[in-house]
Amino acid sequence: MRMESDCSFCGGRIRMNVHPLEPRIVYWSFGSFAALAVLAYSLHSDMLILLALAAGMVGPTALPVLERTYLRNWARYVPSGPKAD
Repeated sequence: MRMESDCSFCGGRIRMNVHPLEPRIVYWSFGSFAALAVLAYSLHSDMLILLALAAGMVGPTALPVLERTYLRNWARYVPSGPKAD
């Protein structure tokens, strides 16, 4: 993921520095939701639907917790290069 913008202090280009664990959590969360949803649809199980929804909510809940604990010292933005005029 490459999102670049101008730094408000120095005017240089900065980009968002995504930790490799963050996309994995999102992919796992969506993948488990999709797999459980397909299984719930094929088995007509209300309990699996609830489990699929819970699995889909784990990722969005885990990311802020991960940022506040494990990734507390991770540099969220890094220099991208000189400013292009």
